[in-house]
Amino acid sequence: MRQRLLATLFLIGSLTAEAAPLDRIERPPGDWRGPVFEPRFDFPKTARREAHPWTAISFRKDPKQYLRLLLAYALDGQDRSDWRLAKNNVRRWYHVPWLGLDATGREFIHGLTRARDFAPGELGPAQAACRQNWGLAFYNDLGGAVLRKIWGQGQREPNLNALPFPEGTVAVKLVFTEASQADDAKLKGAPELLANIHAATARGGLACAPSTDAAGKPAPRTPQSLRLIQIDLAVRENRASYKTGWVYGSFRYDGTMAGDDPWAKLTPLGLMWGNDPQLSDADAAAGGAPRQSIVFAAGKGFGRGGRMNGIADERASACSSCHMAAQWPTVAPMTAPGSWTEAKCWFRNLDARYPFGFPPGVEGGCSDAAALESVRALDFSLQLAVALRNWSMERATAAPVATGIGRLVRTGGTLSVGEHESLNLKR
Repeated sequence: MRQRLLATLFLIGSLTAEAAPLDRIERPPGDWRGPVFEPRFDFPKTARREAHPWTAISFRKDPKQYLRLLLAYALDGQDRSDWRLAKNNVRRWYHVPWLGLDATGREFIHGLTRARDFAPGELGPAQAACRQNWGLAFYNDLGGAVLRKIWGQGQREPNLNALPFPEGTVAVKLVFTEASQADDAKLKGAPELLANIHAATARGGLACAPSTDAAGKPAPRTPQSLRLIQIDLAVRENRASYKTGWVYGSFRYDGTMAGDDPWAKLTPLGLMWGNDPQLSDADAAAGGAPRQSIVFAAGKGFGRGGRMNGIADERASACSSCHMAAQWPTVAPMTAPGSWTEAKCWFRNLDARYPFGFPPGVEGGCSDAAALESVRALDFSLQLAVALRNWSMERATAAPVATGIGRLVRTGGTLSVGEHESLNLKR
């Protein structure tokens, strides 16, 4: 079964001898006179040397200061009106290629992709209808240098041996919402961004506009102003290496705070560096709390069992556990299922060099060593997982050939099963 599955997944088209394009994004209408997304794909050969102030702070002992330094780094020099990364004269930031395809892919105005929606009432009793959320993500210079090695210039296939990302790699994601102050008072005065989002339809009602029409084709979109609600930060941290190798943090915009500067109204929700594998649903229900997450508002972890998570993120999981499922081929969903018996696979502490594997009940499940030989870890990058899927779909329109993109090549950057298990037992 696994061989047939992988043969299907690996059957992708070859590139031409010419330099390959790095995305296919929707085009603006002919009469459009507004801003148009400009992807930053001019990846550097090498990253510039720069200071990382957060390295002087313990994320366990002083998590708020740690996150504040990371946020200042992410916002420094940015074009906060249109988020044109190339306008930043302080440091270089880069987009991940191949996020423009499919019904939820990059829109043409600012390059946002559709994220998880807010169900009615999720923001509070005033929110009567579902609201769309759209995100914009990018990597710093260190991440950009790795993206260059992965995607190259005209190479036949992505080079996954360029992973993992080095220490100091920072990924940033801004989440903008269709919700307004009428839905949630905290959205008062939030920074806005125009995006071409899915248009409401007659079958929508209180539900969110679908991303596809009745025939399964991409649904119509329309320009609409969205409001900033969340900023997510992820940093490659050697001090977290005995857990996942990444520290995740989230900020939520709060317009009820005093002051005129909206960017000073980003309040930290918390951070996490591990998945608390010993914290079952039953333990959490009995009053148990995460030990590898720090949440600043009691009872507001937004993640499973009170783990740290963003307000716009999937509540059945948590920041690190979702990202842990990033692998190629994508043979496991990023979101944990309902039952803890199966969900605990998403709450292991995997080193980011170690692939998630197959979900429970498929090919031996998450602990099956043989299955793990068939997949490649993507260093917790869900963007890369989506990009590889889109890239393979795009190449499938050409003459199909079998490639080695999914073959697991054991190198010094890949853990053995035994090495992983020894790491997973540490706390």
